[in-house]
Amino acid sequence: MRWSLRVGRIRSVPVEVHWSFLLLILWMIFQEWDGRVRWTIPQFTLSNLVTDAALASYVMRALLEGLRGIALSIGMVILVFACILIHETGHMVHAQALGIPVRRILLLPFGGLAELARLPERPRDELRIALAGPAANLGLGLMFGALAYGWMLAGDAPVRETISQTLRGGAGWPLGMLLYLALANFGIALFNLIPAFPMDGGRILRSLLALLLSRLTATRIVSGLSWVFSGAFILLGLGFGERWLIPPSLGLILLGLFVVLGAGFEKFVDESRAMLQRITVRAAVRQPTWTLSPTDNVTPNLIAAFFLYPILPVVVGFKVVGLLAKQDLEKALKRARPEAYTVAHIMRTRYPYLRADEDLWRAQQLLMGAGLTALPVLDGDQLYGVLTIADIHAARALPPSSPTADAPTIISGGNFSV
Repeated sequence: MRWSLRVGRIRSVPVEVHWSFLLLILWMIFQEWDGRVRWTIPQFTLSNLVTDAALASYVMRALLEGLRGIALSIGMVILVFACILIHETGHMVHAQALGIPVRRILLLPFGGLAELARLPERPRDELRIALAGPAANLGLGLMFGALAYGWMLAGDAPVRETISQTLRGGAGWPLGMLLYLALANFGIALFNLIPAFPMDGGRILRSLLALLLSRLTATRIVSGLSWVFSGAFILLGLGFGERWLIPPSLGLILLGLFVVLGAGFEKFVDESRAMLQRITVRAAVRQPTWTLSPTDNVTPNLIAAFFLYPILPVVVGFKVVGLLAKQDLEKALKRARPEAYTVAHIMRTRYPYLRADEDLWRAQQLLMGAGLTALPVLDGDQLYGVLTIADIHAARALPPSSPTADAPTIISGGNFSV
């Protein structure tokens, strides 16, 4: 089941909207109805009405005003999320400039996410990517603010009074929209600069600390700070901030929980990184490896093999000449019947691979970037085995006692062709 709707692409990167975005729209419709419609219809009685037509006319005007307010509110939300999309596009552009693929941009009710295929290795690269988002919003805020200021000067409107009306929701269109978007972008930038995970500010602080300390130490420091912010948000949301005129808020409680989850995830990832960097691919590859020959036929047995094996290396001798993945086979079978192919027809001749002596963290990053659940492992120019995601999880749960291990068994896949 897909939890998001694809609405387009930016520089070949899919842009998706999470289904829970509908809950935000429904909540806004309820709030607008509650504020503009229900409370604007007085409790008429027969004694204070001349005709039923007068009541019907008043109710119709109130309903139309409510619908207009709902349309304006939804329109402003769409504009604000367009600014969030630009924020995530800033992350995406800088990640791509550093050679890091971006899988998708996902818009959520509380913000957005640029999903990187792998994490930046160098602190200065993470700093550059993290700064790009808030910088985009600051630029938008200055642009909308300059347009609004020029509009106010042209219309001889008092600047301070106009801004005050905008904050109360009383400024007219388009000036009110320009000021609202300027303030919204400054707010998005400042919110994202909070030095806590998973906000950009947490990543900025970690990358700066990682220039002086180890990455794991930097992550632990920022995670601890994130817990402090999380506790503050939850306490304010529960009503402990009323003396500072901060009303209780479910949104602040959810934000606090969001920060807790983000901090825990970042700490888990970096602790896993530190562990996996101490384990070689050679030590993690354990299961026997089935191989194919380019001349093997595509048979029902070969098709059935992909229920067990995510990829099958194609070899001549012990030298890998290609790679057959499950998705490659599925695409081929949509075009013709199995007997129309040999392995050579549908195998990949360009593919990523792993070296037996590199560490598991780099291997995991390559797997994520390739979009596969397994990759062939080479020792020199010969096939050593196949590393799967399951191998990495097993090595994390129970690290191998030795950095070296006996090579796994290489089994010819001839039986697949009968």
